[in-house]
Amino acid sequence: MKVLLVNPKFPYKGRDKFPIGLGYIASVLRNYCEVEIADENIGIDAIEYVKKYKPDIVGITSTTPSFGRAKEIGNFCNEREIKVIAGGVHATFCPEDALEFAEIVVRGEGEKTIEEIFSGKELNKILGISYKEDGKTISTPLREHVRDIDILPIPSYDLFPLEEYKMMSIVTSRGCFYNCSYCCATRFWGCKVRFHSVERVVTEFELIHDLGFKYVKIHDSTFTLNKKRVMKICDELVKREIDISWSCETRADYLDKELLEKMKMAGCSLICMGIDSADEKVLKMNRRFFNLSYAEGIFKLCRKIGIKTRAYVVFGLEGETEESVKKTIEYIKRINPDQIMLSLATAYPGTELFNGNLIEMSDSWAAKFEGHGRGAKLYLPRTLAIEEYKKLAEFIWKEIKNLKITKNRVSKYDRNKGNKLSCRKCI
Repeated sequence: MKVLLVNPKFPYKGRDKFPIGLGYIASVLRNYCEVEIADENIGIDAIEYVKKYKPDIVGITSTTPSFGRAKEIGNFCNEREIKVIAGGVHATFCPEDALEFAEIVVRGEGEKTIEEIFSGKELNKILGISYKEDGKTISTPLREHVRDIDILPIPSYDLFPLEEYKMMSIVTSRGCFYNCSYCCATRFWGCKVRFHSVERVVTEFELIHDLGFKYVKIHDSTFTLNKKRVMKICDELVKREIDISWSCETRADYLDKELLEKMKMAGCSLICMGIDSADEKVLKMNRRFFNLSYAEGIFKLCRKIGIKTRAYVVFGLEGETEESVKKTIEYIKRINPDQIMLSLATAYPGTELFNGNLIEMSDSWAAKFEGHGRGAKLYLPRTLAIEEYKKLAEFIWKEIKNLKITKNRVSKYDRNKGNKLSCRKCI
């Protein structure tokens, strides 16, 4: 049996991100069949790949922005009587959408579910799937999350054209016990955080290094949630002399000087932190609980230690006003991150925003915001009329664009003059 796993193309920034989820599924499937992978975000056309490879089954993962393309690929397979299995975030929360072209939808964490499907277990006895029977949708109860994620196989990196990726990805934990209004991570991965062991994490780092990669992106929701564990990972990376740079996403309130110095020593070059808004009311209304003053200190500390920072900013969350936008812009100027990612509050399925007041804007208008905002409906906060929303969105976009232009100019001056520290003080 031949199986093709597909990662459909999607329109927002991050297209070179390695689809590590398919790597896990591929490792499971190799025990049952021949597997190949088509990642459209590195220039592969999945439909042409289907024509050439002639698979018996096509597995398609998708987010909401990539779901339209997933449907195109799925319909093409249907025309050729190729069985389709769908998974991913959009299929999990909108299984009816995916069942328009898929015979089976895998909901949530997929490794154990896909193993049972391919082992021949009866569908009505498999947890975490949806399928059609006599024209009706059958959804079995959700599967319990894998408690010990060390039992999961290492992703099948060898099935990818690795030379096409600028960086490699790694996941060291699953789950998030926060419940931010715009995020579905807690509902998808569970509110209990499950950690890979230090040995497993460092072994994967070593493997990725041996594959020739110099940069790794850690995709955990909050990498530094367990400080002692991260300290041990860093110590082991140094001990094994694994010369690789890496980045992570975390919250400022799970960072301190001791940890940052250890991370820097172990190769951390970039930390991405969600600021979203600098208005306390907006943060509270969207369940984003952190201390803005403490976060400001962490950004300054990162700069002093030599770790670059990226601030995630979201426009249009519930409670947004002209005043909140101005507060956010002034705060971003003060924390002076090396990078800024501006997103529009996007109403993805599985999030609280999905049940709110939604609007649709043109793709060309949303594209300039770089982060989230394309391929899904946007959230309109109750505090803004549509014209106010558009006006403020344009305002914050221009302000942040000007900050980026200033940083690029300073960076160019730094390279020419070799005077990085003094120039930073001039911003």
